[in-house]
Amino acid sequence: MAYAIMTFTVVIWASSFAAIRFVLRQTDSMTMTALRLFAAAAFMIFMAGLLRVPIPQRRDWGPLAAAGLLGFSVYHYLLNWGSETVTAGQASFIIATIPIWTALLAWRFLGEQLSPRNWAGLFLGLVGVGVMSVDFSDLTLGTGSFLVLGSALCAGANIVISKDLLSRYRAVDITAYAAIIGALPFLLHLPWTWTASADLDGWGWAVLIYLGVIPIGIGYWLSSIALAALPASRVSQMLLLVPPMAAIIAWVTIDEPPSTMLFIGGPMILLGVWLGRKSAT
Repeated sequence: MAYAIMTFTVVIWASSFAAIRFVLRQTDSMTMTALRLFAAAAFMIFMAGLLRVPIPQRRDWGPLAAAGLLGFSVYHYLLNWGSETVTAGQASFIIATIPIWTALLAWRFLGEQLSPRNWAGLFLGLVGVGVMSVDFSDLTLGTGSFLVLGSALCAGANIVISKDLLSRYRAVDITAYAAIIGALPFLLHLPWTWTASADLDGWGWAVLIYLGVIPIGIGYWLSSIALAALPASRVSQMLLLVPPMAAIIAWVTIDEPPSTMLFIGGPMILLGVWLGRKSAT
């Protein structure tokens, strides 16, 4: 069941890339990030009241603040900022390193061990993402690359922190705390956000609300459920499936044809994820 939940989560997260491109045709990245996190926080506040999310224990405020700021505020901000100066393919390749950072952090702080077969699957999937998404003849290493890499590190840290918290809280509790905390820094941008949002039409608002409620609210909630049942490194490895799924969704929804290398890199990613699952069962 945990694998089915995480697979559905991958589809949800993959759908966000085409949706983000659609919204960015109408507004800037900072405004989109702020409104997206506000929508996610509003949804989780509603769910917190409906499902009676408790006040967290005082000793957990630090880890919860770290999860919200790293996994929501800093991750989205660095990714959007870095994506302004690097290609989408290069950004997706750097983001695909999340399983590596998660595995290393989980080994250091959670005591999780990866078998040689699991490491082989992880690197095979990463190579598949590179083959599919990056033009290595035009590969650049600049500020944008390091910003995106920072976002990948933040995502890995968030997964490890959340894994530890799930021993004491429900998945919905952690998602609610993190979403609300993650939206707070963007209140400082609210005056500019309000002005820039005037450029959004009805479809822009609809897609923006989708981005906040489904990929962030529902997506992070479901991933926390899977994380409670699976090793942190295994959950993060399934994120390698996001790039090929995102390419297919963008092809269908916004008519962005994928690179022909998808048909080479995609099977490599699937094989890598399969190897990791076989070593974990």
